[in-house]
Amino acid sequence: MHDCMKRRLLYASSQAYQPGMQVHGRNVGWIEAPFVVRRETAIGNRQIDQALVGRTPEGVVVAFRGSLPPFFGDAHDGWDVVLDWLNDAFSLCIEDSHYGGGVHFGFAESMRRLWSDAGSGPGVRTAIQAMLDQSLLDRKARRHLFLTGHSKGGALANLAAVRAAQASEWTDLPVSVATIAAARTGNADFAASYERTRIACLRYEMPGDVVPHLPLSPATPGWARKIAKGVFPRLAMGDYRPVGLLVTPPPAPKAGHQAWTGSRRPVRRLLDRRGSGLEALTPAILTAHAICPGSGYDRLICEGEGFTCDHGETPARKRA
Repeated sequence: MHDCMKRRLLYASSQAYQPGMQVHGRNVGWIEAPFVVRRETAIGNRQIDQALVGRTPEGVVVAFRGSLPPFFGDAHDGWDVVLDWLNDAFSLCIEDSHYGGGVHFGFAESMRRLWSDAGSGPGVRTAIQAMLDQSLLDRKARRHLFLTGHSKGGALANLAAVRAAQASEWTDLPVSVATIAAARTGNADFAASYERTRIACLRYEMPGDVVPHLPLSPATPGWARKIAKGVFPRLAMGDYRPVGLLVTPPPAPKAGHQAWTGSRRPVRRLLDRRGSGLEALTPAILTAHAICPGSGYDRLICEGEGFTCDHGETPARKRA
């Protein structure tokens, strides 16, 4: 296996959107096919929450799906997309004893549905424990928990990490998180509580991607606030804070080098043009937020972090 764990968590985040599809050259390294946790909303029984739970040799991996994009192209119809986006927009910050501070109401509800068992099947917590138990028997995976997700999925990964770190039966379980273009999860109290845990977290953010600046807060830059208000004019503002160690592209490249996809400059140019509606911004927004092959995040994670990574290769393979 030639890719490092960080890149394989990127692949898992991508596969969480389409669990049955694996892209050539983007191998997560599952020991067996991952278990899919799906949950329905109380209104309309719509499945807007989904996660993959599976084993790799390094440990158990949980990948949370992000928000359903428009024109998803599978069994989800337009109402699923609408309800999922409304769940994202329900950004009221509520105090929750599970998390040590205020958290996004919509995300907290999604985590509540996914974490626990339900009539539709085992939840994320039960699936993790089953995989840990299996690894005790066959010794095919280390005792380590990795959580990841893109966009909304990154916010859910942070909430799940807190729950996992608090589980009394998992006090010896290392918890590692890699969020990709994650929306903000909670307020200052949540962020402070998160930093006091044993969770090791990396958060990947591309300049020009509006989602990592949402929900709105006093720290949200003006260009991102303008875009967000174009989508949800009445979007509430709260004291939302990021968590984890920020990983972003290195400084602007020298002349003659290709610029990073999704840089802030084209977004700013579009915002400055008179008469440009949200429809003109949409391609730039989607490009900056994408995690597909060749996207900015695909080029950032591991390969563009400013240091040389061995991509998980062993010394023997390097010599070969």
